[in-house]
Amino acid sequence: MRHTSLDALATFIAVARAGSVTGGSDEIGLTQSTVSAQVQALERELGYPLFERSSRGVSLTHRGRALLARVGGAVDAAAQAAAEATGLATSEHTVFLGGPAELLSLVVLPRFHEWAPREVDIRVEFGQTTGLLAKLESGELDLVVSTTQPRLRGVEFAPVGDEHFVLVVAPELAGQFRTDPDGLPIVAYDEHLPIIRRYWRSVFDRRPAPSRVPVTVPDLRAVADLAAAGVGMTVLPTYLAAPYLATGRLLDPLALEDPPLNTIYLAKRRARAGRAPAVEAVAARLAALLRP
Repeated sequence: MRHTSLDALATFIAVARAGSVTGGSDEIGLTQSTVSAQVQALERELGYPLFERSSRGVSLTHRGRALLARVGGAVDAAAQAAAEATGLATSEHTVFLGGPAELLSLVVLPRFHEWAPREVDIRVEFGQTTGLLAKLESGELDLVVSTTQPRLRGVEFAPVGDEHFVLVVAPELAGQFRTDPDGLPIVAYDEHLPIIRRYWRSVFDRRPAPSRVPVTVPDLRAVADLAAAGVGMTVLPTYLAAPYLATGRLLDPLALEDPPLNTIYLAKRRARAGRAPAVEAVAARLAALLRP
């Protein structure tokens, strides 16, 4: 058993103590399919079954009980030692939060003291939604402010607000937009133009026409600056566009009364109530902050 991983043993112990794969997955924050696969891989490695399975759950075999008695305390001690070695011995008081750099930097983090409990340490990671949700599913993150609806097993979410979008151009390009909107270059956040395409479908009921995209940059703050410099038109969330519009650095040539919107979600792994009190506290306060 010298090659058996600590993670596999920890998964086995969680299922054994919970009495079910569902309970074990809630305990350690992994999906049921991942937990089942880890237990089955451990059984194959050991060469004998650890659980008897039934419609009511799982129960330990004789050899499973022996293994739990032998390694349970040692694995608990090893996990604690590993946490201390990486400075995370108080990880129950540390919450790992992910989200878009712009939304977190401009909306969430400036109001840090309104939603971050004093006794909780916050570790923030910026990134695109798909990658952040993958890290949430794997346990690398505890909470994700998501700009798309999560569709991952073992992850729960709640809508917490909406972001509205506005099409903007530099003042010197406003006249050209009115006469030939499809002829203007586009400044994009992503090569696939997800924000632009969503806006075009909502407002014009079609895809954007093929246009030159002189630059893509995965930060909407840089996109706003490039648009203000006259590089091309773009679409921005109103919280980011507002200061540019107020100072005249950017113009909204459409001035829609009912601009397109996108729902913001707060996502976390499913867990039993009270299992992660720090995560639950931060999630509740963030939800209150983001709701209109």
